[in-house]
Amino acid sequence: MKDFFLTRTLLSLIILFSSNLPANDANLEYKIKAGYLYNFTKFITWPELTSPTFNLCIVGGDPFGPIIDPIEKKTAFARSIKIIRLPENEYLSISGTKFDCHILYLGETGNPKTVLEKALRFKKPATLIVGEEEELIPDGEMINFVNRDGKIKLQINLQSVKHSELKISAKLLEIAEVVKESYHDK
Repeated sequence: MKDFFLTRTLLSLIILFSSNLPANDANLEYKIKAGYLYNFTKFITWPELTSPTFNLCIVGGDPFGPIIDPIEKKTAFARSIKIIRLPENEYLSISGTKFDCHILYLGETGNPKTVLEKALRFKKPATLIVGEEEELIPDGEMINFVNRDGKIKLQINLQSVKHSELKISAKLLEIAEVVKESYHDK
């Protein structure tokens, strides 16, 4: 029954997300990305969680705005989802990490490589790093959103994921472009 539900959910995602986006409908694009972020909780396995909430942290400029807020009405792993927004300068000035981010989304930043380097240096082994800067995927970002011919697609850096405590479902890998290079290989 669980496999049927996951397969049905995945097929729904593929149909929904494979439709062409209108050329300048950024709201639709970010609704789709927000849907992916939420559904990662169904296709990625986290180790046992100890925090009272499942935290989705957005670092830098928040491209979602209020579009992503309804996620806070949902749950993941029997925990309510909390969105934590961190401006780039605040995130970079924090020594270490004071937030338990389960998903760390790299939003719009002035220096994306510096933000990613800090995220990699201080992330917990069970933190999924997601973004939309294609040049960061070989540097250690785990999942990257790309717009290909008006469709939102996923790139997954399998080496970065393997160096974490996360397990990605084969069903999610089937719809993604797998990138094998990684900062771990350099």
